[in-house]
Amino acid sequence: MKFVNDDVTEFMEKLKSQDGKNIWIVGGGDLLHSFIQEKLVDEIIITVAPTLLGKGIPLFKEGDYQLDLSLKGMRNFNQFVELHYEVTNE
Repeated sequence: MKFVNDDVTEFMEKLKSQDGKNIWIVGGGDLLHSFIQEKLVDEIIITVAPTLLGKGIPLFKEGDYQLDLSLKGMRNFNQFVELHYEVTNE
């Protein structure tokens, strides 16, 4: 695990220049929004838990964007459901 505070586009370019295949970013709405704004998201995996938080932090922030998604798969883990989407409008 590595914590960074770099510009997201520069950070992604550095990662892409290294060995390896997939880049996995874990975080909430603020982090995700930064990558969506720069069109750096090609897949989204969402895990749904059986709890609703009325005062929680939104996963998707308000903004001038639209992501069209195509469902790649879904799995369940006990009470949790994982939804795996591919971004199709980039």
